[in-house]
Amino acid sequence: MKVAMIFPDPSSEKGISKYSLDLIENIKKRGISIDEITFMAGKPFTLLKKLKQFLKYDVIHIQHEYNMLGGYGLPYFFLFSFLGIFKKKSLVVTMHTVPSQKTIFKGGLIKNFLRKLLYKIQNKWINWASNKIIVHTNFFKEILINEYSIPKEKIKVLPHAIIEDLRITNKIKAKKELNLSGPVYLLIGTMIPDHGHDIIIKQADKIGKTILVVTNPSAVNDRNVERIENFLELNKNIVKQNNFEKFVRFDLGFVPYETWWKYFSAADLILLPYRGGIGSGLFADAMAMKKPVIASNIPYFRDFAQNYGCIELAKDDKDFQRVIKKAMKPKNYKKMIEESERYFKENGLTPISKKYKKLYESLK
Repeated sequence: MKVAMIFPDPSSEKGISKYSLDLIENIKKRGISIDEITFMAGKPFTLLKKLKQFLKYDVIHIQHEYNMLGGYGLPYFFLFSFLGIFKKKSLVVTMHTVPSQKTIFKGGLIKNFLRKLLYKIQNKWINWASNKIIVHTNFFKEILINEYSIPKEKIKVLPHAIIEDLRITNKIKAKKELNLSGPVYLLIGTMIPDHGHDIIIKQADKIGKTILVVTNPSAVNDRNVERIENFLELNKNIVKQNNFEKFVRFDLGFVPYETWWKYFSAADLILLPYRGGIGSGLFADAMAMKKPVIASNIPYFRDFAQNYGCIELAKDDKDFQRVIKKAMKPKNYKKMIEESERYFKENGLTPISKKYKKLYESLK
């Protein structure tokens, strides 16, 4: 059995590409023959011109994200139509996000209607062409079943596999190297309104130092750079207007791989104040470093909070300050660390890659 995994080239996208490479490496250790086929994010012809390569594989596994190919996701219709013709090939699709039809998107009624219509049509194409659809949470599974009429037996819930064998710097040493002291509450990654940085920064004086914002304003995994820059300026203005400079620190620019994990090492809590029904690879990164998480009370995070004590949810935007203070109490913090370690043990790349092997072999 030969498997091909399709995902963006690391030079054009950083999240899904890194995840896919780590997953491939561990699946190979399970004795599965698996190759990578990459494309440039936002450039559909870099993938479509490789379609002939797909014919030599028994299983094709696509790492899917809406608009990853650009063109409002329209190129995916052609891709899945091509794959659907070759029914002898088994197609597995990992859907990293599944937008609900109940979500209200910005941009007016017409844009809302067209965007939801594209999601609906694209998901019908995926359902028609695929043998299995993988999602990372039960929340996304329920959306696919109830809102897109995809059969439940076609959907497999496999948690986002946690990176193993990372080098963890001692917290005290990491803080010293990053010129930090005291509690550190980390907001890291792409800075867009849906990620809710402003929710935390508006109450910085009630949370305390140091709220550390780490982001690359020119992040390659989000092609709307203007949106990032505008949101960054909004948050900077909140700090300036309220004299919150002593509570909030911005570390801006490209973050090398080792430095990324150093920030996690220095952090006491990872903050994920997300808005809406979106997923988060940062939760997986936090678990890789065994760091407790404080997150919004949205369905994606509720899935984890129901089964693990490594994540605490704020009831609403104003509740973050209370939940953060509660989590930092020694007894509570110790328990959250223990639960982070349990999550890591149960959902690391090794146990998850074994599940992928079993899935691929079931498609023979």
